[in-house]
Amino acid sequence: MKNRKQDILQFIGALLILLLLNFIGSFVHNRYDLTKEGRYSLSDATKNLLSELDDYIYVEVYLEGDFPAGIERLSLETRQILSEFKSQNNLLQYTFINPTESTDEETRNQIITQLYEKGLSPTSLQVKDGDTYTEKVIIPGAIVKFGGKEVAVQLLKNQIASSPSQNLEQSIRELEYEFTNAIKQLKTPIKPSIAFITGHGELEDKELEDLTKSLSDQYSVAKINLREFELDSLGEADLAKKLEELKRKKLLLIAKPTETFQNLDKYFIDQYIMSGGKVIWMLDATNADMDSLANKGSFLAHPLRDLNLGDQLFKYGARVNSDLIEDISSSKIPIPVSFVNDIPKWELRPWRFFPVCIPTSNHPITSNLNAIKFDFVGSIDTVKTSSAVRKTVLLHSSPYTKVANTPYEVSLQNALDQPVQANFSNGEQATAVLLEGVFESIFKNRINALSKKLPFTETSKPTRMLVISDGDIAKNQIIRGVVLPLGYDNYEKRQYGNKDFILNSIDYLLEEDALIDVRTRELKMRLLDSQKVNKERSFWQLLNLLAPILLILIFGLVKHYLRKKKYAYEN
Repeated sequence: MKNRKQDILQFIGALLILLLLNFIGSFVHNRYDLTKEGRYSLSDATKNLLSELDDYIYVEVYLEGDFPAGIERLSLETRQILSEFKSQNNLLQYTFINPTESTDEETRNQIITQLYEKGLSPTSLQVKDGDTYTEKVIIPGAIVKFGGKEVAVQLLKNQIASSPSQNLEQSIRELEYEFTNAIKQLKTPIKPSIAFITGHGELEDKELEDLTKSLSDQYSVAKINLREFELDSLGEADLAKKLEELKRKKLLLIAKPTETFQNLDKYFIDQYIMSGGKVIWMLDATNADMDSLANKGSFLAHPLRDLNLGDQLFKYGARVNSDLIEDISSSKIPIPVSFVNDIPKWELRPWRFFPVCIPTSNHPITSNLNAIKFDFVGSIDTVKTSSAVRKTVLLHSSPYTKVANTPYEVSLQNALDQPVQANFSNGEQATAVLLEGVFESIFKNRINALSKKLPFTETSKPTRMLVISDGDIAKNQIIRGVVLPLGYDNYEKRQYGNKDFILNSIDYLLEEDALIDVRTRELKMRLLDSQKVNKERSFWQLLNLLAPILLILIFGLVKHYLRKKKYAYEN
């Protein structure tokens, strides 16, 4: 009787403790992420953005239903990340919807069409049903709504250079960035305005299509021709209005100009920088392209006709040299290595004029970035300036580099010859340099009629600019009229990090460091060793089957022994 009363008291005591812990847990909420890289923790940038929400934001995710294992995993990871978002701010509400659950085909098609018009692309899956496969259409995306506006978020990446498993891992890695960027777009009433400079033979719209499309999600993208002017009341070019148009832009991009910049063009850009404007210079100093090689098998690379920008960049702290970098670390191109019955046999061979630069610095722009591919790139020197300018080399060639001074013959034979490492001894060569600080005007202490007509500033506000010695870094390939993703190499079927590098650079120049931190966050994918799995599969299957049974048997035997011992002692 005494033991029974004691058991009841212990039960009541345990119950009260559980109720107390549950009550405390309703007020105290915490999560612990034990992964090394903080896989299930939000970045500080995301937390700060969520803490600023002062109104409800709704997320509709179209990943509800019966999916294959990979899509099911994406659905679970999406639910996990949104749960973390909600734990930071209860104003974020989310729901999972099955857009194709209707049995009426016309209704399903209408819903799919509506979501497509909002910016979500449907994906077809082959689903195994017994011994047959059926096609299932899913919408792997979400709509984020805030304050009467909405943004479409495509959750499943579809990089043509990647396998389905790689696309899935990339999609999961970018979930936080995609939702954070969508919320930031909705919270920002006006997109920052940036512009591509035209009028000097720069890259055409089609060649910049992929980059422009990616930038349009976050920025208002325009074009400004420095050679076109409105007329003032006297019928003359309104130069002041053109300068004001430039100053309204947060950033200018100069992508592979091929024609000379006149002093007036330089004056516009210089005074834009003096007002605190940011610029990305993507310049070729050497005339070299693959079309010349395809026609003759060789060509003479020579300095590009003077763009008349050398003195301006020199004043700011950089010099783009009219040389060519040959690098043992390079991408590949197809080369005819032999002929059989006059039919060439093609092989992919390293093309040392297309260096592949692997980011090594921990700078926010290049942290965790994929390798960057260059086409006929030259070297950049940094020079001493009279003003306070900090120079940071963001990208450089490998240590096994040869610098070829122009004019220089480029031949397909270069791809057939085995490189002699001793000849590649020029060391790392800078290909992208960041300049930050206070810049002096190139027109300072120069008598210029322009300064009498237009406002003139000798010294800039603190600002930033980026100099890249390859204009093609922003150029997407076009194959038979199809625009390929920026950075995609059609020969190697490989995606390089060119687009992310430019997007990160723009965010950094415009001081959008928070988005860079989220975009470049590294999540290590710990994949299983396939050979070890195949070798030890039977052992682990047997262990998982027998271990629970053995544990139950051991627990029962121990329990029986203790019970028997207890009652034997009492008797």
